[in-house]
Amino acid sequence: MKSVLPKIAFERNARIYKVLANQKRLEILNNIKFKERSVQQLLEITGLPKANLSQHLALLRHNRLVFYRKEGLNVYYRIVDPNIIEPCVILHHLWKRKALV
Repeated sequence: MKSVLPKIAFERNARIYKVLANQKRLEILNNIKFKERSVQQLLEITGLPKANLSQHLALLRHNRLVFYRKEGLNVYYRIVDPNIIEPCVILHHLWKRKALV
């Protein structure tokens, strides 16, 4: 039986799902889904220590899930494509319907 997606799609998806499989990274992405935020704002929103937030943002940058820009001493982040967190939204709706155990 032929798969709907090419094999490379599974490899790429698995890599992205691995990045998304972290509560704090999902929280970060959700908070920059529609609005650009500064590192300072993300620190306040997430409650993470600066070093931890920096590691999460670096991983998101490395995997091309976020854009960033520098303005003076401030760095601002926004999501590349808001659809990237759709799997999280779908799972949330399934949990609410108790479709997942």
